[in-house]
Amino acid sequence: MYNVFLVDDEPFIIEGLEAILEWNDYGLEIVGSANNGEEAWQYLKDHPCDIVVTDITMPKMTGLQLIEKLKDTHSHMRYIILSGYNEFSYVREGIKLGVENYLLKPINLDEFKTTLETTVQKLDQTRARQQAELHNRDILRDNILYRWIRDQIHTEELLQRTELLDIDLNHPYYMVCLIRLETLDKRNQVQQRHDQLDKLDWTWLNKEFEEAYCVREWDGEIALVFGLTKEADKQAVLERLDTWKRKMEERISAYLQITIGSIQSGYLNASASYSHAKQVQPYHLVSMEEPWIDYEEINKYHSSRPSAVRLEIEPYLKLLVDRDKAGVAERLSEDLERLRETDGAEPQDIRNFIVELLIRWSELVKDEEIHLEEETNWFDAIYKVHSIETLKEHVISIASGIIDHYDEPEQRSPVIKQVLTHIEQNYREEMSLKTLAQVFHMSPVYLGQLFQKEVQSTFSDYLNKTRIRAAKQLLIETPYRMTEISEQVGYWDKSYFYKQFKKYVGISPKEYRELHQKQLSEG
Repeated sequence: MYNVFLVDDEPFIIEGLEAILEWNDYGLEIVGSANNGEEAWQYLKDHPCDIVVTDITMPKMTGLQLIEKLKDTHSHMRYIILSGYNEFSYVREGIKLGVENYLLKPINLDEFKTTLETTVQKLDQTRARQQAELHNRDILRDNILYRWIRDQIHTEELLQRTELLDIDLNHPYYMVCLIRLETLDKRNQVQQRHDQLDKLDWTWLNKEFEEAYCVREWDGEIALVFGLTKEADKQAVLERLDTWKRKMEERISAYLQITIGSIQSGYLNASASYSHAKQVQPYHLVSMEEPWIDYEEINKYHSSRPSAVRLEIEPYLKLLVDRDKAGVAERLSEDLERLRETDGAEPQDIRNFIVELLIRWSELVKDEEIHLEEETNWFDAIYKVHSIETLKEHVISIASGIIDHYDEPEQRSPVIKQVLTHIEQNYREEMSLKTLAQVFHMSPVYLGQLFQKEVQSTFSDYLNKTRIRAAKQLLIETPYRMTEISEQVGYWDKSYFYKQFKKYVGISPKEYRELHQKQLSEG
């Protein structure tokens, strides 16, 4: 519906125009009128409309003068002139000002209707073009913000695009908060998640935090990027997030996970805050009662504990991948015994070590797309166990379940088992569905379909995950350069290796190595 404003110094003309046709039939609504140009100007300068129908000769300000003034302030408005004077100078001036039509009184109703229809069509076309431009601008804006917080954009391009899109990157500090919808009934998780996402109105989030940049990801997760004037502003942000979270959870009857990244200095380091928020997301598995998970709080806790009570996690991941049940049990027994005998160690340190271990195993299970009993049950049991021996049995049982799944994948045909073994042994070499199909004497199309059906993953995705898992191990255990690691795991293009690593891990290979070196030095 478009708005129409009528201007004429003769009241009966305005009354006649209001009654002459059904304006709604043309998608139009009369929103006001004035008896002279000055009166119309005082209203329209602050309340622009879409169409102005005006007389020319009026006291205080003529219709042409009114149009000329409005053109300077509201360029989108359109004008139709009604006049009792068939003066060529008026017509010429109207054409110069770009009016839609110059109609003589008494008006020809058919011509007036045709003018209105044509004007509405032009307004429709303008609106459609503006909406398309706005949509394209929003897509570009989302893309730039998405790449920015993942450190996937060069500084020069970032600054050019943010200037174009009016994105302000001048805050001294930045902090990223991740918001994810989590259904409480895990047995029907997928369906409930989509149902709840339909009900979740993210526009409420945009209105509540207008100062933040809102970046929506493909799976429904939201990243809020806050620019802070000082580090102490974090507390005010968290209080507002807590209030919004409670209102939204009550509204949709679901649980919202909020993860707080670190505070970083300058826009170039905002991606570190995002990476830190991602890094501690798994803690939601054991802290659902908390309003949020805060990276800095978790990091502060870890750094405050004596180095002797901080045990290594990486060896356990290698033992799982190597299918070494006995090795898991032996190392766990040694580590728990060492913790129990260490001066300064507390019962909470043992529990926290187990929580850290199971979180990493949970990440591994997710990466490998292994379908086991719901992982939250792993953590529930930790708080119910009251002896170290029972706790150890619980962890060994989980490890055994993961390894058994590795050894005996359910409902997998012999050929797919052979293909998986071949990938595990030869992932360093150049490999494709076509070469595999030749090895196993099958059609590439059929092999691809069978692989995806039984492994629940495309071949390329599975191969990439296998290579990235090997790369993570080399980054931690060897001093090899990135180029050497890239080649050792099957990527001959270093830049492609970087791209794939960041896609699957969330941070660059360099950041991954530095993160683990930092943890090792703190330990």
